[in-house]
Formats: sequence, structure tokens, C-alpha cells
Amino acid sequence: MKLGKGIFLVLVLFLSVAVFGSTIKLALVAPFTGLGSILGDYIKKGALLAVDEINAAGGINGDTIELAVYDDAANPSTAANVIRRALFQDNAVAIFGPNMSSSVIGVHPLAQQAKTPMLVGATSPSFRYTVIPNDYLFRLRADDGVKVDNLVKYAVEVLGIENPGVIYGSTDYCLAAYEVAKKKFAEYGIDIAAAEQIKEGEKDATGQITKLKNAGIDGLVGLTHESEAAVSVNQMRQYQVDVPIIGFSAWGVPAFTDLAGDSAVGVYSVQGFNPIDPDPAVVEFVEKYEAKWDGEEPSDPAQAYYDGIYLIADAIAAVGTDGAALAEYLADGAEIVGVQGELKCDEHHNFTNVSLISQFDGKDWVIIDKIF
Repeated sequence: MKLGKGIFLVLVLFLSVAVFGSTIKLALVAPFTGLGSILGDYIKKGALLAVDEINAAGGINGDTIELAVYDDAANPSTAANVIRRALFQDNAVAIFGPNMSSSVIGVHPLAQQAKTPMLVGATSPSFRYTVIPNDYLFRLRADDGVKVDNLVKYAVEVLGIENPGVIYGSTDYCLAAYEVAKKKFAEYGIDIAAAEQIKEGEKDATGQITKLKNAGIDGLVGLTHESEAAVSVNQMRQYQVDVPIIGFSAWGVPAFTDLAGDSAVGVYSVQGFNPIDPDPAVVEFVEKYEAKWDGEEPSDPAQAYYDGIYLIADAIAAVGTDGAALAEYLADGAEIVGVQGELKCDEHHNFTNVSLISQFDGKDWVIIDKIF
């Protein structure tokens, strides 16, 4: 059969797209409902910003990134279902998330089974590579083994806390951080005066705050999610427990300060990211994020997933889309400079150990120290 010139050109263009413009499928799994949903939008927008930038610059060796976004509802069972779909139906080259530590613990073997890299922003030290040696699991933020060590060091050496109280949540994220805090305080020869648990979703901490106050604490360490942090701080102020308050990463984001209001003023936090950080890479990221998302300011962990997309793009450009080759490259060969500084996989499969000590002044988190 003889083809007309117009039809021939259409076929040539189609074949060119098929051969030279393939699609690389990635998947993002984050909480848009349920516990932690207040962070899902930041995660998605950080990742999509990077995807759009890479595609606009020509993609990865001419191929376009396609990002499928799934809601895991911060639930390990839901996370397992959507990750199975991403891995075995979508054939995603890499999975980003989950962002909740309890979900990561439940689903990371799926990535190992599929031989597909999983890059997460969850921060529990309980799934460090040295604890759970999964060659396909990587972390995009400093874990709380690092952050809580820095928290306790600042609490003791700078704030002078000698009789600490702790309020902590019931997820792995909180429980693992509490174990780190106990061990670090013990290194200083300090016993925790009182430790009280507030379960996720609780709206009243009267009993816990009363027990902490009666224990004569001279400082409070907060190891909860954002909502419970706000409840705890509001009631610390209500019951006039006037001591320094320092929390880990969930206490250093707008999701906490928006809920806590004026009660958050003066609170310290160990952060993974601060949008007023004068580092040029942070300034550039904030400007691009705000320009794309109608002036909205980014919050941790947006920067981690933005960096993560660039990490996997670097890996794919270097070794292709085979999962085993990607995991090996991420572990041993990947090294880029991102929003969080130099990103290189360490023995725990963490790509960064950056954390900041900051204090909330009612408007911004004022950076006191940046620790690498």
C-alpha cells in the first residue's frame, strides 16, 4: 500500500515520540487524608516542582517524567495497597514515600520484592539501613537519631535543662525519638523527671501537663505530631508551666504554629528545613516554589521530595531504569547538591544529616544554629 505524504509524516512523528520521547513513570505516596495529611500538599508540590523543571529542561536523556500521586491516608494497609498498584500495575521506576514512619515500616519489603528504589521523608531511626538492611530503601531527610541527639544537646548545654519532662506520641515516629532522647539524656547523667504520652487525635492534655508540672520539670521536650504539639503547648501556657520548650521536627512547621497560635512563641525546634534560611539554594527553592504555587511558602518536607526527584533523575541519567542498578547507584555513586546541601548516601541510607536549631518569634522560626 502506498502512503500519502501527510500520513507518512504523522507516522514518522509518532515513531520519534515512541523512540526518543518515552515516559518514565514515578509514583508519589503521601498522606492527603488522615494523620499527617497537613503535610501531604507540601510533599506533592515539592515533587511536582522538580518534575516540571526537569521536563521543561528536556527530561532525562530526552524522556519525560510522569508522576502518579496516591493518597495513603497515613495508614500502613492503605499504603501497601497503593504501593502494590504503583509497583505492579503502573510499573513505576521508583517510589517516593510513604512519609509516615509507621507506613514505611509496614511496606518497605514491597520495594525490596519488586527491586524498586523507595525514597522516603519519614524520619524514624528504626529503619536505618544498619537496623533494617533493605538495599532499596533510602531516606531524604536527616533522621531523628540525628535530630533528637541535637535537640537534647541544645536542651542541656544551652538551655541548661537538668530535670526534663517529655511528652510523646504513640506512633513509631514518636516512640523511636523518645528512645533516642532517653539514651542521650543518660549520656549526660540526667534522668527524665516525667514522661507522658498523648495519643494521636487527643484534644486534651490536662492530665499529662498536670503530672509534668507536679514533677517539677525545668524544661519540656516535645516528641509528638503537629496537632498534639499544639494541644500540649496551649495547655502548658494555660497551666502556667513556664519552662523552656523544645520539640523535634513536627514542632517546627506551620502545621504546628498555625494551630498553636501565640502559645508557640518562644518554642524551640530542631528543624530539617526553614524557608528563611539565607543559604542560596534554599532562597532559590523558596522563590521557585512560591512562583509556581501562587505565593504559598514551602514547609518541610517539601524540600526533601524536591531533592529526591533530582536524585532519581541523576541516577536514571547515569544507569537507566533497572531497579537494581538504580539502587546500587543511589547507594554508592549518587552525589548531587540540592536544597539540603550535598546529598550523598551514608551507612544508614540517609542522604543528609542537616538540622537546624530555631526559635519561633510569632512570625518566623529564627535560626540559631545549622548543624551538618
